[in-house]
Amino acid sequence: MRINPDYLVTFSAVAELGSVSKAAEFLHLSQPAVSGQLRALSDAVGAPLYTRHSRGVTLTADGLELLPLAQAIARNIRRVGDLAHQNRNHLKKQVRLGVSWTLATRAVHLAARFSGDTLKVSLHSDHTPRLIQMVAEGELDATLAVDASHALPDGLEARRFSSEDLRLIVPGGHRLAESGYVNPSVLHGETVLWPMPESSVRRRAVKLLQASGVTPQRELELGSFLALKSALVEGLGMALLPRTMVSLEIADGHLSSLGLEANDITLGYHVVSAPLALLPGAVREVLEHLGRERLSGSADA
Repeated sequence: MRINPDYLVTFSAVAELGSVSKAAEFLHLSQPAVSGQLRALSDAVGAPLYTRHSRGVTLTADGLELLPLAQAIARNIRRVGDLAHQNRNHLKKQVRLGVSWTLATRAVHLAARFSGDTLKVSLHSDHTPRLIQMVAEGELDATLAVDASHALPDGLEARRFSSEDLRLIVPGGHRLAESGYVNPSVLHGETVLWPMPESSVRRRAVKLLQASGVTPQRELELGSFLALKSALVEGLGMALLPRTMVSLEIADGHLSSLGLEANDITLGYHVVSAPLALLPGAVREVLEHLGRERLSGSADA
């Protein structure tokens, strides 16, 4: 049986907004039209998809199973509309790329590579879980994320394009600055600087310290990587970070990067999107370039 894709778009809107009336307003349809499409979809699927109550709607088990498939259809229909609009109006094609905070300083090279007259890459930085959700909802075409190969929404996949080890970052001139490699035990009695709790880098660093039985003397939560880098340069403590996040400060001699004698310190860098075959040509072009060429500064040296 062929199912009208409009019904799936309508169902997706109702589920995401939690209300038939809100979905009708969003889709520029009457409430009876929305209700009629939902009934037709339920009949086609052969099961109720939601229940109505005073606060809106709640999806049934069958509705929850259908939702990611409906969202994928809605997302692709929006992309077709965007492509048609760009072509009709001779607009520059734009790829909306999410970038986790960890990878933000590296992604500027990718954006600069695609800044011509026909294709533009726009970057949006946030934490990995939020970026993945934005891809699932169609707000982003793809995202560069840290350790994102598990528990993805239906319809998305993670393809690893690079990796990098956590390293101990210390102020220039620190007593450990010339050590090369150190055991995590050197952090006993030291001040450790942390980024925001949502950071994938922080979660991995905390796991490393717990596995090593290390208890710092003092911990400072700085809330952002920019504040963290400033605190490192000012000599307020040390941090566990990928080298590329502070590569400029290392090159200037303000910071030093030390290898860690420990297991499970490698961060996987993934691009998360729909399968390549389902992506618009402009998005594939950008992501295939990412696969061919490692982003600048990826070495751990």
